[in-house]
Amino acid sequence: MKRRALLSAIITWLPLLILSVIQGRAFGHSVPISFVDDFSAHTRFLLAVPLLLLAEGVVGPRVAGAASHFVSSGVVIEKDFDRFNNIVDRTLRARDSIVAEIVILVLAWFFSIVAFRETAVNVSSWYATSTDGGESVTWAGMWLVGISVPLYQFLCFRWLWRLFLWFQFLARVRRLDIQLFATHPDQAGGLGFVGDAQRFYGIILFAFSVGSTGVLARDVVYGKTPLVNFAPAIATYVVVALLIVLGPLVLFTGTLLRTKRIGLHQYGTLATTYTGLFHKKWIEHQNPENEPLLGTGDIQSLADLGNSFSVVEKMKPIPLDPRTIIHLVVASLLPMTPLLLTVMPLKDVLKLLLKVLM
Repeated sequence: MKRRALLSAIITWLPLLILSVIQGRAFGHSVPISFVDDFSAHTRFLLAVPLLLLAEGVVGPRVAGAASHFVSSGVVIEKDFDRFNNIVDRTLRARDSIVAEIVILVLAWFFSIVAFRETAVNVSSWYATSTDGGESVTWAGMWLVGISVPLYQFLCFRWLWRLFLWFQFLARVRRLDIQLFATHPDQAGGLGFVGDAQRFYGIILFAFSVGSTGVLARDVVYGKTPLVNFAPAIATYVVVALLIVLGPLVLFTGTLLRTKRIGLHQYGTLATTYTGLFHKKWIEHQNPENEPLLGTGDIQSLADLGNSFSVVEKMKPIPLDPRTIIHLVVASLLPMTPLLLTVMPLKDVLKLLLKVLM
């Protein structure tokens, strides 16, 4: 995996540097934006692309572990093992589909070409020269549009495809006769592990943000666009990212609410029966055996029943720990913190980070 990450940087970034050097656009002031001064090239191809590849070694095993935990935890019972295995096989076939990857690659290449054509080059740079008659693409620009950007977008789109497959997997599992328990200590009927698995997608959001930050930095520094102008776009990005990553968990909301409703009814009935017997025995002194209160297990049983009912009451409609939301938001915004240096001193940025993380 590390070799693939290194190779990806060599393929996407190094040729851009070499071709820019050959045409005299890598350093200095031969053009307003030289290669070494373009933040977007470095963040996308030196950082984001390797991160998106390395993430496979982090996210993949965690998601696979969550999938297998459906069986090992008893959520999926024996009578559904064959159906569950079929769901797993279908998901893996779709994930490893050559046809799907070819389609994603074609889409990435198409969007790269269209985006470049639709984006006006107002300032000459290492990848294109702006002229009165239009624009001319440099050698490095050809590699950028034909190889580097498509590969970057391919990795982004492939992760979105895999997120969709995970969504589809959970949707199919939900249709099985899954066994949930309202008194489970994770307050999610036993599905807390699914929400925990989503946390590891934070590395994907981090990589997406790294790639986007370079583009924003280029517009802020060279385009003189105030950072505050990007605030709505950044906020929208974070919200959409959270919806994409956490959206699959909503699939279980109906099942969890039904489990909670049944649990409240069952444990409410049990509590009424037990507290009635307890009241008659110890408050109304209907204790024919004259059992002493000291040392009896009745009080502990009453307390345990109360705790169980409280757990049912606190059961969540989504198997999600609030800390997962914080983790994903931080992963989305952390790469963008250097942009704050354009509007405030480093000392103030560090203080702000400490306040957020503390």
